[in-house]
Amino acid sequence: MTTPELATVGLDVPADTPEGRLLGRTVNYEQAVGIFGRPDLEFITSHYNIGDEIGYRAYAALKPLKGRGKAMFDQALENGIDSVENPPAELVELFTSVDTVPEWVDWDQLQRGSIAYWRAGKIVVMTLAYAAIGAGFRTYGGSRPLVLSRRLIERDQVGRRLIETLRWAANSSKPEGMRRNNEGFRTTMEVRWIHAAVRYHLSRNDDWDWKDWGLVVSNVDSIYTMGCLFCEAVIDALEKAGIQVTDQEKEDITALWRYVGHIMGIPEEINFRDWKDLKRKSAIIKMIEHPADEGCRALMKSLTDYMCEEEIEGYEVIPNFIDKRLDADQKRTLTYGLMRSWAGDEICDQLNIPNNRLRYLLPAVKPFLSLYDRITRRLPHDDEAKALRAIEAFGVATALHEGETAVADPDDVVTKMAKNSSRAHEILQRS
Repeated sequence: MTTPELATVGLDVPADTPEGRLLGRTVNYEQAVGIFGRPDLEFITSHYNIGDEIGYRAYAALKPLKGRGKAMFDQALENGIDSVENPPAELVELFTSVDTVPEWVDWDQLQRGSIAYWRAGKIVVMTLAYAAIGAGFRTYGGSRPLVLSRRLIERDQVGRRLIETLRWAANSSKPEGMRRNNEGFRTTMEVRWIHAAVRYHLSRNDDWDWKDWGLVVSNVDSIYTMGCLFCEAVIDALEKAGIQVTDQEKEDITALWRYVGHIMGIPEEINFRDWKDLKRKSAIIKMIEHPADEGCRALMKSLTDYMCEEEIEGYEVIPNFIDKRLDADQKRTLTYGLMRSWAGDEICDQLNIPNNRLRYLLPAVKPFLSLYDRITRRLPHDDEAKALRAIEAFGVATALHEGETAVADPDDVVTKMAKNSSRAHEILQRS
């Protein structure tokens, strides 16, 4: 990892906010320096106080315009910035940045990455749920906005938040999804706008603990989400299940999520470049991130309870023929076992995920899945068709219904955050 010069702090970060290495969320710093070197550690931790500055400046410029400001963003997203009359310079900067495709983008490679990501079929959905979204709650600092909004704690909000995340992940990773006018690109930009709204609100909220957590939705948090969870964790989970992911496929999938991260607002200097660079940055982030606390555990319990107790049309993480034969407690036991297999003991211990014998289910079926994977690779096959079938089957859950939006309304998210943040501190104070 070639380390660029340290950047300044993000917009609206208070002057007395500690350097990233001194935040409460940063642990094992000197130990990590001994392994990875001081320049890399200083650079990574500096981005605890830096985020998507381009997107945030655009949101801050349009915020005073209220509904008209969001309408300008929507129009630029749908029809291009040239269609907007007298747009603020900050909005022009935002759309110029995403409409300019980086030189490193190879659309054929992104297409290959999408196919490699989805060709394993239904098991990809399981890895997204257990290895990416579920295990992702282990991150201490990155989970604070979710805890303060309670959108993954309140039962009436969990389902919608889960579907929104899966809809974004599926649309962004499907073949051609990240082309300028396709759903993956649009959904990613909508999520980016929500992140800016959350940052704007929490940066002005007394409930935000700058000295402990750093910047709201920092670049490190975004690297963890795009790279460590939706890329690395899914690839690792597929391999643990016996699905071969070649070195070239890893590079292709990484390139796909690198571009998703680019559109999400991760600056070029911190974004992961390839699989090796991602693995190194992931190892650093995991080593220096504070262990999970009560807030993380509350998120994990709420999500697990919802997935096991509620039915979501088209979204059965567990194969349907098994799901229909299990009650909620049996599904919970199976979920815990699979998470132990995929996420590992360290993360599961932090999240209070019980251990049980079903953790050995995945190792038991791995030889059969591996054999099936090897045979299907040698026989005549169409990986693109397999990937598209997997996404189509999953599309029942991610499809929009009448009157429904792809992602949440930013104002609605902020309103709930303002209403619920004081209640959220009841959880955080127990840590």
